[in-house]
Amino acid sequence: MRTLASLRSFFSSSRSSTRTWLFPLALASLTDSAAAQEVTAVKAGRVLTMAGGELTGVTLLIENGRIAKMGTEVEVPWNAKTIDASDKVVMPTYVLAHSSGGMRGANENLANVPYLRVQDAVDPSSKFFQECLRNGIGTVHVIPGNRTLIGGQGMLVKPVGQTVEDMTVPGKGGLKLSLFAEPGGALAQATKLRRALDEVRDHVADFERRKAEFAAEKAAGGAADKKEFDGKIDPTKQPSVDLLQKTSIAFLYVPDAAMLAEAQRLQREFGFRAVLVLGPAVHRGVAHLRDLEFPVVLDGDLEVWEKDPVTEKRTKACLARELYKRGIPFALDVATGLNGAERFPWWQMATLIRNGVDRDTALRAFTTVPAKLLGIDGEVGSLAEGKRANLQILTGDPLSSMTWVDTVLLDGETVYERDKDPRLQYLFGKSTETDK
Repeated sequence: MRTLASLRSFFSSSRSSTRTWLFPLALASLTDSAAAQEVTAVKAGRVLTMAGGELTGVTLLIENGRIAKMGTEVEVPWNAKTIDASDKVVMPTYVLAHSSGGMRGANENLANVPYLRVQDAVDPSSKFFQECLRNGIGTVHVIPGNRTLIGGQGMLVKPVGQTVEDMTVPGKGGLKLSLFAEPGGALAQATKLRRALDEVRDHVADFERRKAEFAAEKAAGGAADKKEFDGKIDPTKQPSVDLLQKTSIAFLYVPDAAMLAEAQRLQREFGFRAVLVLGPAVHRGVAHLRDLEFPVVLDGDLEVWEKDPVTEKRTKACLARELYKRGIPFALDVATGLNGAERFPWWQMATLIRNGVDRDTALRAFTTVPAKLLGIDGEVGSLAEGKRANLQILTGDPLSSMTWVDTVLLDGETVYERDKDPRLQYLFGKSTETDK
């Protein structure tokens, strides 16, 4: 069997144009195969599985990008690459169920554009994705922002890769709908969305009518010049059609309590499936949240201050606390484009705990809940044998402000190491290997 070096020599010395273009394919096949067969053993001092509790002194054996074995008596093969995390904490990478980060330019201006696709705007070199790795985030549902009407289609990505194809995670993103409106325009926004969905419903009804008429004419011996019905759904409306036919899911932004009833009325009227993306001011209407098919996503600040118009007394409100008290599951987002602590998952989770939410619920808001919401909980969001080896190695407890993400593995491959982070090296004055 030829070695990689001999194959390189063979192809490079050949004058055959056929062999010349075959060389990259052969080389890629060999290197991909080698990467796929790499075995990694992570020896962890503490493991938060998010599936079966907490474990100590555990070894995770990773083969072909998945967790092959996990336990205290796992035999490590001689050829395995070993990562010593015996003094660290290992847990699944975080999952963001809804984020507008990582795009060259999010659609915030064009209103009714369901045909737009996020994959055409995702920027693999975005600092947002670098920040995701730095914070232990391994899966992101990138979807258009909230200041639109029907804003386009989202997609699932991992925050690493040279191309969008490299970053793509199997799964289906949602279609963005929004009830956001400028002050005084809430009723107009709801009317616009209803009108847009009505137009799609009428378009489908007209298509089905023409199809039925063709079938009837064909059965009666007419339409001899046509073998099949040649009518088509308008491709610019197809994503909205899929939504009304329940083959896709809407991520419907609800900015405040006043629009919550309207959001649920739209769902009942048009019958589409929706994840509600809730702004912080929805806390006033949380009692009306019922019959939810999916967990909700919290967007924006977790805490808001309100002033009583009579007493002028200021009080702090927390939507997550109200959802928690009512047993409504929720997923968290991180504030993109900000330099404050709100962009850190540990800060978001600590804010929940400060408002009375228990630790397990806080951790699940970034792991199992968003993974289930996106339909990828069989792959990510928790650590178990057979699942993708998407894990982060932390220097301490995930809810401590003194804890850092040391290493991130996605599909078993090490994609981030803190001591090799060029941005941190620059900030801390370690710009070269010799400076360490």
